Amino acid sequence: MGFLIILPFTALAGWSIFSIFRWLRRGVFDAKWWRAFTFLGLAGFALGIWATFFLEYKVANAHLEGFPIPIGIANREKPGEPWIKSAMPVSIRFGGAATDLLSGVALCLAPIAVAAFFKEHRGKDPQLNPRPHNPP
Repeated sequence: MGFLIILPFTALAGWSIFSIFRWLRRGVFDAKWWRAFTFLGLAGFALGIWATFFLEYKVANAHLEGFPIPIGIANREKPGEPWIKSAMPVSIRFGGAATDLLSGVALCLAPIAVAAFFKEHRGKDPQLNPRPHNPP
């Protein structure tokens, strides 16, 4: 049941990363763009590692580890009681970890996608840049 939520997030993050890579390859982007892509990709990987293995937060009486897909959940009935960790299947934990890593990379690559979009579409509005009139 958990894969019904994990798989779409994983596919969306992986597709986003691949699409940005393909976009830069087919366009006329120089080495600066590729350095920015590499730097942001590595920063996203670091963000993904932090979000997967180190980020912990509390929601009501639940203690969650990992974001956006939790890979560990602990509950307690009253605020003074100890946390009781729930056992999650290994496949769900690994799927959640992969999704968290890919989501971190995709999130950090979003600015380069926006910048590439504006670079490609700048000056293509015919009303802003009309073609010069060449009489016959």
